[in-house]
Amino acid sequence: MSEEVLPEEFLRSLRRSRVRTEIVMYLYKIYPRASYPAEISRNTGIDPTNILGGLRGMGTRFDESNSLLTQGVVEKIEHEKATYYRLSERGKSLIESIQES
Repeated sequence: MSEEVLPEEFLRSLRRSRVRTEIVMYLYKIYPRASYPAEISRNTGIDPTNILGGLRGMGTRFDESNSLLTQGVVEKIEHEKATYYRLSERGKSLIESIQES
């Protein structure tokens, strides 16, 4: 499902979407913990529907090819009947390389 994304593509994806940026930075802040969409929504102030769009894509507003899951920046964890999302190791590395530059 995830494809290798170049750091430049990832950076462009974040610049094009405040929602994706907020999600990634929140997950980076709580790393290595995982979070569920409603919790991400509460902590970022972004509508839960938009959180899901940024994580996995949704219609025309959030292109699936630029979603955080498709880019391999966030990983999906299913535990019992709940779905959580966590910044992937690759996502953590990309954020740290952006912060260094």
